[in-house]
Amino acid sequence: MRAIVALYFVIGVALLAIGFLLPGPCPNRNTDVVSNLVFVLTWPVGLYAEVYQGQLSAEQWLHRQACEGGGRLGEKKAAPI
Repeated sequence: MRAIVALYFVIGVALLAIGFLLPGPCPNRNTDVVSNLVFVLTWPVGLYAEVYQGQLSAEQWLHRQACEGGGRLGEKKAAPI
């Protein structure tokens, strides 16, 4: 069980590292620790929602986390008036 949890965290950290290394230079690196921690903990949900069902490629998804402050999973949509 510990090995599965460790593998889950290792994959999340590896994806985060790839996102920071893959896009090359970007004007605004995401240095928010909480955003990066949430990414590591919820990477399967983001992968499924934004890549598998969404419009992004895996590279765009990782670039969004590293250079654009994260994805849209935590955003709340405004309720119609």
